[in-house]
Amino acid sequence: MYRKITSHHIFKRILIFLVILFIVAGLIVGGIMYKNYENKKEQKKRTSNTSNTPRNIIRSPVYGMSLQEAVASFNESFVYYLLNNIGVSSLHNAPFSSNTPKMILYVSDDIYNAEIIDKKIKIKKGLIEGEDIIIRTTKEEAIKMIKDKTYIKQSFSDGNSGVELVAGKTELVMKGYWDIYETLS
Repeated sequence: MYRKITSHHIFKRILIFLVILFIVAGLIVGGIMYKNYENKKEQKKRTSNTSNTPRNIIRSPVYGMSLQEAVASFNESFVYYLLNNIGVSSLHNAPFSSNTPKMILYVSDDIYNAEIIDKKIKIKKGLIEGEDIIIRTTKEEAIKMIKDKTYIKQSFSDGNSGVELVAGKTELVMKGYWDIYETLS
């Protein structure tokens, strides 16, 4: 009835106990590490959203203005907001090139240029050399596109606004213009 417990049986039981203990400890440590990883990922996500908010969410310059008031006040901030709505901040230099994306905008009688440097849109009045595209529109159309982002495609497809490709298609694709061109045409 009694089984003789030998040192071999004791050793075997201790070994099984240690293996189970090692597995449980591994699961606990793994769980803690995973929880810390998820917390850090969530914290990074919150931090990056907070730091990007002022740059990505900008107040419309036409907010609270009538069409006539907006036309009379039209300036670089309107162009910036329009280009931001179009999505030009996603443009980038072609790989292995320092040639930044550049464009000219004819807005009624005014001429503006835009250059995208590190996903930031730089707007100035006047022409720029080496432009990739030219956008033509009126202040009224630009204001409608600023007020309603969904109107952008309609303005271009109806011929109220236009885009002209200046650079070669390969360069445009390498700089990220393809998605923007498909939106505008």
